[in-house]
Amino acid sequence: MQKHFTPMNNDIQQRKKRKLDSLPSFRLEANECYQGSFPVYKQPQEITSYSIDHERRVWFDNREMVGYTSHYVAHKHPRSFNHKRRQKYYYPPTGMKKDLNIGYDKMIQRDESIPEHIDTLLDALTDANAKQPSDNQITADIITWRGIMTKIMCTPYSRNEPWELRATKHNGTIYIEEQVTEKKKNAENQASDRQKLMSYWGYRFETLCTVAKPPHEMTKHDKELQDRLTASANTNVQYCILAKTKLGNNSIIMGAEVDCCRGLSGHYGELKLLDNRTFHMQR
Repeated sequence: MQKHFTPMNNDIQQRKKRKLDSLPSFRLEANECYQGSFPVYKQPQEITSYSIDHERRVWFDNREMVGYTSHYVAHKHPRSFNHKRRQKYYYPPTGMKKDLNIGYDKMIQRDESIPEHIDTLLDALTDANAKQPSDNQITADIITWRGIMTKIMCTPYSRNEPWELRATKHNGTIYIEEQVTEKKKNAENQASDRQKLMSYWGYRFETLCTVAKPPHEMTKHDKELQDRLTASANTNVQYCILAKTKLGNNSIIMGAEVDCCRGLSGHYGELKLLDNRTFHMQR
């Protein structure tokens, strides 16, 4: 499935277009065509959660919301330990401006060349089904990542960002994952040192803005507050949730990475670092 753009001119572009047309696709119309009443969107309900550690092993618990790591094999001992139910809390630093460049030379980057598809999402659903085999919450018309739903919904307003998706229908459920485009691969391979550093800033920002215990328990002399000022990032580590919702008549299960929660409410938060100039243009 691909987003279909305007016709191309030269021979090379025409060949690419023929290849594109051989795949299921849809043509973008004028934005006015997408106006109208919005279908009912149901409040998402969390189904389950899981962690991916520094070695990309999956654990069906919340250890990566506390930075916990273990050397046990995940799939053999998924419930071997009673982990504390602490989470990463949003707690931004105060005082002078913080240097987002710190720790860049120590950053551990996930190997993006290894395709993971939606395997971890499906593993988490399998685990949830084993725990509650009669629970119909783990079935849906569509199963995918939240980011993919965002791509689809924003397509009419983001026409310069091509995407390709893979979709498989099995037992009435459509499973969707992203197929990285050549344009995106080339952009990543040709990224300058400056662009790579700027990508790091987002991870560094998350490190600076989160703590592992409720903010009201922190003191200004807490060691964690000092350590995070010089801490780097490991992009292998993730904490993800699965939530079920409904858009119109279509039930959807979406997986999403979670950065932190706000206070004791348990409300999840996603941290974003934006250039003020870019933000105002987007608004």
